[in-house]
Amino acid sequence: MDCGIQKIIRITKSLNDFWLNCKGWAPDSAFALIQEARLDRQLSFAKTLPDYLECFSADVKEAKIILGYATLRSMSESSIKLFFSAYIEDYLKDSEAFFDHKTNKIIQPKKLKFNSLISLYIKKGDPSFDTYLRRIQSRGNAIHHFNDCPIGTQTELIEDIIFYKDFLLAINEQLQYPEGMRNPKDA
Repeated sequence: MDCGIQKIIRITKSLNDFWLNCKGWAPDSAFALIQEARLDRQLSFAKTLPDYLECFSADVKEAKIILGYATLRSMSESSIKLFFSAYIEDYLKDSEAFFDHKTNKIIQPKKLKFNSLISLYIKKGDPSFDTYLRRIQSRGNAIHHFNDCPIGTQTELIEDIIFYKDFLLAINEQLQYPEGMRNPKDA
């Protein structure tokens, strides 16, 4: 059972290959942000997704569900940061960009908390992913296990991994590429 995970890995690799080498095509400000983004880790996380398809034994089930959601949370957050980094010039001019009143500067996307990123993405990207992103956020936060919170089931985790592919494709569809370049969705 693959559930589209190999597609997630291929798309992630293709996104990395393009955006890590976008100098001269993307604005310098976008290239600089993306160079700091550690997209290699995004690919590394994607390659762990098959681990969550194997039946969890009872003694590690909750930990693996939490780790799976922490992984999806991290990957979703990084995908949104890639989106706003690619459009950094638009973000910096946007009246809804997050502003730090202490420094009188706009907060760069890489410094935004996930909750703020979700809110901004829902306004500027694709609002249909709000419920998914809020669920990933909540369940991924269960990694801080001192407080009790719902973590879902392995079946729900697998469903959300499958749904992440749709989210990743939606992010990709909103990014621009040079004419003639192979789109990562075709990876």
